[in-house]
Amino acid sequence: MSKETSPRDKTIDGPRAMDQPASAMDAGSVDTHNTPDAHHKEVLIAGKETVNLPSIDNDEGEENEDNNQTDREEGQHEAHPTKTDNENEDKDTVEKPEPESPPRLPENFYYNAEEIHAKPITTDEKNFPQNTLSMYRSFGYDCNKRGNLYVLDNKTVMFVAGCILELIDLSTGEHKYIRTVGGYSIGALIVHSSRRYFAVGEKGHLPNIVIYEYPSLKPYRILKGGTQRSYAYLDFNTEGDLLASLGSSPDYTLTIWDWRDEKILLRSKASSQEVFKVSFSKDLKGHLTTCGIGHIKFWKMARTFTGLKLQGELGRFGRTEISDIEGYRELPDGKVISGSEWGNMLLWDGGLIQIQVCRSKGKPCHAGPIQQVLLNESDVYTVGEDGYIRVWDFETIDTAEATDEGSKMEMDPLNELRVGTDSKLMGITPGVADDMSVWFAQDAKGYIWKLDLTFSKNSVAPEIILSFMSGAVTGLDVSSAYNLFASSAGNSIRINHIVSQDLLSQRIFSADVTSLKWIPTVFNDKSDGILVGFSNGIVRYLKLRAGSKPTGNEKKHEYDLKMMQVIKPHTKPVTFITLDVKNQWVATGSTDGTVFFFNFTPKGLNPIGFVNVKEEITFMTWTPALYDKTRLLVCLKNGIVYEFEGPGSMKFDTATSYLIESQLPVRIFRFRSIKSRLRHEEELERKRKEEEERQRKLEEERRLRGIEKKEKEGEKTDKAAEPEEEEQPQEDDWKPYIPEKPSAALFAVYTSPDTFWLSMDDYDAGYLYHCQFGNKDDRFQYNPDRQDAITGSLPVPNTDPAHGEDIPLTSVLIKEKLNLIFVGLKNGFIRVYPYGGKQIFRSLEEYWTRGAHDSEYGIVTHLAISYDDRFALSGGADGNIFGYVIKSDTDTVNGHSEVPKMPAFTGEVEAVDITEDKHYSIEEEKQKAEETKMKDSAEGLKKEMRQQIEALRGKFRRLLNINDQLPADLKIPRQNFILDENIRQNFEAELQERENTSIKELAWESERCSIALRKLEQWFVDPVAQEVVSVKSFDSKWEVSTFRTIELPSDFKAMQEEIERQKAALLGKTKRKETIDVSDDRGGDYRGAQTADSKISATKLKGAKAMRVERLLRKMEERARRRQKRKEEWAALYSKKKPEGYDDPAEVESIRFARENMGNYFLKTAPDYVVPTDQRLTVLRAVERITNIRLATYTYKMEFNKRVLDLIERKRTLTQEINADLQYLNTLGKSQTQHSELFNIPLLPLNENGQANRFEFTREEIQAFRDEHDHRNGDLTRPDDESSTSTSKPSSLKRPLNLHWSVNLKEKLPEYLPNKIFSDHTPVEVLHEVKDSSSFTHRIYFERDQILKNIHEKMCTFDKDVSLLYYLKIIKTLRAKETDLRCITFYEELMLTKEFERTENELENKVTEAQKRFDAEQAKMQEFQAKVDAKKKDNDMLDDRMKQLYGTFDEIIPKEHKFYNYLLRVLNKKVKRKKRVEGEEDDADDMSQDLDDDDDWELEDDDDEDLANEDPTRQLDVDICPPNLDQKLYDEVVALREKRLDLEEIIADEKTALQSLQQTFGQTQIYLNKIDAELKTKQNDLLDFQRKKQQKINDINVAIGLRCHQIRYDRSTHLPDDLSDCLIFNKKSKAGLQSRIVDVITEIKGEKDRYINKKQARKDLAHELKNADQIIKRLTDECNKLMVEKFGKLVELERIEGAIVNLQIEELKQRLDDAGDEYYNTMAQYELRKIEENEDTIDLLKTNTKRLDELTELVDDKRQLDEQLMKRKSKSADEFAGQSKQSAEEFDRLCTLVQLQAQEIEALKAEISILSRKGGHILPPNPAILPQNAR
Repeated sequence: MSKETSPRDKTIDGPRAMDQPASAMDAGSVDTHNTPDAHHKEVLIAGKETVNLPSIDNDEGEENEDNNQTDREEGQHEAHPTKTDNENEDKDTVEKPEPESPPRLPENFYYNAEEIHAKPITTDEKNFPQNTLSMYRSFGYDCNKRGNLYVLDNKTVMFVAGCILELIDLSTGEHKYIRTVGGYSIGALIVHSSRRYFAVGEKGHLPNIVIYEYPSLKPYRILKGGTQRSYAYLDFNTEGDLLASLGSSPDYTLTIWDWRDEKILLRSKASSQEVFKVSFSKDLKGHLTTCGIGHIKFWKMARTFTGLKLQGELGRFGRTEISDIEGYRELPDGKVISGSEWGNMLLWDGGLIQIQVCRSKGKPCHAGPIQQVLLNESDVYTVGEDGYIRVWDFETIDTAEATDEGSKMEMDPLNELRVGTDSKLMGITPGVADDMSVWFAQDAKGYIWKLDLTFSKNSVAPEIILSFMSGAVTGLDVSSAYNLFASSAGNSIRINHIVSQDLLSQRIFSADVTSLKWIPTVFNDKSDGILVGFSNGIVRYLKLRAGSKPTGNEKKHEYDLKMMQVIKPHTKPVTFITLDVKNQWVATGSTDGTVFFFNFTPKGLNPIGFVNVKEEITFMTWTPALYDKTRLLVCLKNGIVYEFEGPGSMKFDTATSYLIESQLPVRIFRFRSIKSRLRHEEELERKRKEEEERQRKLEEERRLRGIEKKEKEGEKTDKAAEPEEEEQPQEDDWKPYIPEKPSAALFAVYTSPDTFWLSMDDYDAGYLYHCQFGNKDDRFQYNPDRQDAITGSLPVPNTDPAHGEDIPLTSVLIKEKLNLIFVGLKNGFIRVYPYGGKQIFRSLEEYWTRGAHDSEYGIVTHLAISYDDRFALSGGADGNIFGYVIKSDTDTVNGHSEVPKMPAFTGEVEAVDITEDKHYSIEEEKQKAEETKMKDSAEGLKKEMRQQIEALRGKFRRLLNINDQLPADLKIPRQNFILDENIRQNFEAELQERENTSIKELAWESERCSIALRKLEQWFVDPVAQEVVSVKSFDSKWEVSTFRTIELPSDFKAMQEEIERQKAALLGKTKRKETIDVSDDRGGDYRGAQTADSKISATKLKGAKAMRVERLLRKMEERARRRQKRKEEWAALYSKKKPEGYDDPAEVESIRFARENMGNYFLKTAPDYVVPTDQRLTVLRAVERITNIRLATYTYKMEFNKRVLDLIERKRTLTQEINADLQYLNTLGKSQTQHSELFNIPLLPLNENGQANRFEFTREEIQAFRDEHDHRNGDLTRPDDESSTSTSKPSSLKRPLNLHWSVNLKEKLPEYLPNKIFSDHTPVEVLHEVKDSSSFTHRIYFERDQILKNIHEKMCTFDKDVSLLYYLKIIKTLRAKETDLRCITFYEELMLTKEFERTENELENKVTEAQKRFDAEQAKMQEFQAKVDAKKKDNDMLDDRMKQLYGTFDEIIPKEHKFYNYLLRVLNKKVKRKKRVEGEEDDADDMSQDLDDDDDWELEDDDDEDLANEDPTRQLDVDICPPNLDQKLYDEVVALREKRLDLEEIIADEKTALQSLQQTFGQTQIYLNKIDAELKTKQNDLLDFQRKKQQKINDINVAIGLRCHQIRYDRSTHLPDDLSDCLIFNKKSKAGLQSRIVDVITEIKGEKDRYINKKQARKDLAHELKNADQIIKRLTDECNKLMVEKFGKLVELERIEGAIVNLQIEELKQRLDDAGDEYYNTMAQYELRKIEENEDTIDLLKTNTKRLDELTELVDDKRQLDEQLMKRKSKSADEFAGQSKQSAEEFDRLCTLVQLQAQEIEALKAEISILSRKGGHILPPNPAILPQNAR
């Protein structure tokens, strides 16, 4: 649905200010987030209002933005109106609605495009209607803008062109344009992932983001308040529900939008420096990345306790040089790959650089910045400014590990594509296609490319789909006779038709075009000439001629631009070219500060002279034709304006220079800034008006209050007060401001011969200044400090309504016929003013204006009007050119317009172009000519002086000769000729110094050449294992050479070992799996066998019992063996029975053999072809094939080379032997006087190998090489032209200079030597002459003939060997070429395999994981199935036990018993049995179960009442034994009942468990089916991928050499014209297939007969089966009858046999007896040990007693000794005074003895204590306590 305004924007009509943009969005609308259902009222301010964006702190202290977090903006992003003037204080205010949870916008809501799109601003609708200028076509493309190319579908591209969005339908060529909402240009553009919407970020004050729907192009949403001035980049997230916007200077705001609801979610300052790009992560939700100048930043939308926030982490470069980041890509694991300025990739992880990626040998990934990084499956795509798109392996980069910070990883790209020869890619964008076949590239050179990035043999080459000029528009002019215009940008010039909009001609130059002027009809009636200025100072005169036939794939244009003249008047860029129509003068201005004047002639420009203004020229114009004098007005960049008189009536002396500065009258105007004064005057005027208004209001108030009554009384007081106010004016300290750097003069317009309007740049913008020249000639009396007059000024209002700044007027175009003045502004706007007659500008208050070019850098540089005044053109610095219709609708352009015819280029000669930028200008050439003349004069004088010196030298030499001829006594010594020895020494020293200087100067060059030589040797010589060396036969008919063989890489062996290791690992893994499976099977068999053996050998009985049991077991085993044998026979018989769907293994094997060997060939190109597992191409197999073929090639080449080298050595040896024989013949010939010539045979030349010095050359050879190089213009591989072969000299190279170096060991024999000299015998005439000679002579001739015969035989044998090797070389060469072709094919397959490897491995891993899960679940299924089967067997056993129980009842009580029915009821009674209590819940369950049982009993009782009449025992109580029934029998039945109840409980539990298992089994079966479906899906995915991979491999071209006879066509005798559908097939296989046809027919016939026989045999077997069933039934009945007769019932024989001997009981008995015997033996042993221990105890007691006795004796001795000592002490002291030394020693000895005895006593006590214990042991005494002298 379409509405007039947004539900969130409700406005009322009001007067719109003229200084506001003509946009509905900026005409007073306020974002209130109102909805259609909201009842809030809002009144808007009718006057001017401004909206303030929430400020973001720009403090430098926040440079560390790692902790930068911003609170969530919850509905507070609305624009808040504020009052800017005091006049708005009394006006209505805006009532804001409640911000809580505004309803979402309806999905079907759309804005009205006509209402919201900006319209032109006009001050007078009558003079300036809305269609004053109506744009109808954009001719340019801003190709240098980031992200300025998007694709909506495969036929529609979209890009920004200034203030419009341009959509081009590539199929129809239709152009659609969308204007902005705010009136300014567009900053950013992005397309939604669904391609249903696209967002346009505008520029201006608080610009909008407008989201359009495609293909309806309706405005869908408008987002406001995201930034202050401009949007730099936009991006949608993967889900498409969020939009990220990035603002440019000054705020750099990052904003996250809920764009469908026009609401801001998050906002933060992205950086303090310029930011280029923002993007959401494709894989990690809530992650963003921004990049810009010198930084990259990683963002995360984190939810904290205060709400949702943006957290930014600044990337740290560390040791890596800081770089601007243009392109990057977020990886799935959170890492980021970015580019750099120097072309390498940076891998970021955690805010740090993990690794830097470069190419091998340190080369950067790109030669320049990386503009874009993409991730596609397992590949990383990088787009560089160097024009390359390179593909890298993602896994290698992602898994790279850095050794240290800033380390580099070298890797080579998988593929690369060069887009154009000099492209400068800014980015690529994918088409709608799913694959990589359709991409579109933005080229800064002005092209839009269509690319195919599949990198296969069938990939399409890059194609240019749209072509534009590149860079700022430097020239724009129209023809004065046709609707044609010429434009220039970069290095190209284009001619377009204004009406039909077709490109008619284009020419590209080597230098950039800087200015352009179309020559009018006044100069040339045909108006076919164009003057073009270039950046190197050259001016070219071009003419339009009829288009010639294009060469190659070039597009034919209607016109050709032919170069008629090339002249270089300047040394720097030519900035301006202007023409004087009156005198046909041409003036060119340049940045070198010169103005050159020319006379225009039909042949071109004739130079007059130049003047030097010493500053860059910005604008030039001639005086109007109606003025008397013709003058040239020149505006300079420093603000000075020169006026030169035309060079018409004067004659200039240009013999030595073209400088005529002093000969031309000139007037100079130096602009002095007056803007500050004008602003001050305006401010004073404003204050004066305010004061007058205040006084007026004050008077009005007084009048209303009745103050006029007191007017008379207060008149004197007022009059007295007023003079005081006038006498006390406020002090004004204002001072004029003049900028330090003068502003540039942009353009000037004459109003009279002495006055002109001047437009200034920078600070002085905002006014047009009316300036006046003085009347004096300023050539010689110019005073730089004088004040030139500015007679007036006109303010330029509202040049920037959004920001209130003064915008300079940059270009002007006056059309008197239209009464209009067209002006271009620096902000890209175009204004139209009314023409004011002679004064040109009357007022600047009336105008029409509209935005056209980019608001920031789209300076309007050129304006042009067509010759019929119907169309206007504008060119800007943003590279855009727009066409307008003047005061008319654009529908008038759609009419057909014929293209004017131009003459053909016949009879004219195109001028010789200047190709070098350093070429001399015409002034420099004149100066150089004068300088050359002076140099020639000086050289002539030098030559004359040299001749005089040389004459003196000759005279001196003659004097020396005369002196030498004199006698010795008259000779003058040579030393006397030396006038001064110092002069000689000085000359020698100077010569030596020059020599040393030359050595130093050439040292660097010498080292450079040495390094270059080493590099060449390393690259071309060292890798060569064998150079090309040839050998010739002796007769020179055969020549064979070696193969030039490259040595295998140094790591080739390691590569082979690695391949073998990987193969062994893979094979071992497979074998290990098979071994595990086999071992599991064998283990199961072994366990089964072990179990069987254990059953047989388990008995350990002894004696007669063992013999008896063994005998019984043997009988049982024998019977069991017979039964088992019968079972096996039955099993074997049943195994022969074929189940339904059974396939005979022999037949299956035959079918398999037939499939593999019977010639069933599948085409690999078939869509359903499945590659067998063993034939799948992997990277390992591809590398192995390449290594094997390289090794095989190297091996057989080296083997052949060895044979050639052996031949060379053999020829050298043979040559030496032959020369020895020939020397011997020469010796024999010396003795012969006659016919000695028969013996004088020349020796064979013996040449060296030639390999040792093959790279050594003499100076003559080097000079010959240079001459040959110059002769062939640097291309030695190019043959000489036929025209020059007759006149050119033969090559002077002495040796062939090519890669195939040929060394001939046998030069061609001299012509005088006959070829048959060695085979000819001595002539008969000679023999007749010497027949009378001696026998010695005859022997000599015979010996000669024999020697020559031997030589001939040796040479013939060698020649045969050479010829054989020659033919072998042909075969080997053919094989080598085939091998090389095959190796290339293998390498291409390897590249494809690497490309698909990662995806294939992932799919295989998925299949493997799914297969493992399937196997695990299948194992669980088998386990559950086994459990279910076991439970079923248990249930069957329980049923059998229940049957046995009832059988026991029948055995105890026969049916004839009178209480049989009663006891049966007792047995079947349902008794309440309390289950095992596990909890209260179980008790409740038991109670409910008991109640249910009671109900069942009541039902049974009802049934019993019905049968009571039939059975008298029905009335008896089953709980009490009847009187007539045996109590014991009753108890036995009750016991059986208890067993039955136990069995029933067990059966119930087993059934419950079985049901649970079956339920689990069913669930597992469902899950298994799900896994099986998933497995099949993944297998199908892998199969589809294998087919896709096979298709890619099939696309590789394979070259195979075939002979004509190998081509066969069986359908006809003639070959078809098209052989593209042919197959290369093995001849034997084809013959086998043909013979197989006959064999198959025979086999089919045999199989039919066999089928008939088998069918008859099946009928016979069915009849026999029926008879066998009858026999089996009869025998079974007989067996059952005999069993009943013998046992009374049917029994199981195995159980009966088991009852005969119970092996377990017998074993238990045997074990009991063995245990008893072992017990008695053990008891006897313990009794014996007890007796032995008792005896030991008695012995110990005896020993203890003995020790005690010894202790007693020692104690007595001690007591006695103590008594003796005491007695001695009681004697007198005299007795001891004379004690001798011997007595003292005796005393010491006794003391020591006492101590020892005490110690011994203690030791004995301890020993006694030990012996007193049971089991004590005697220890030896401690030697440590014994003294050394103990006796």
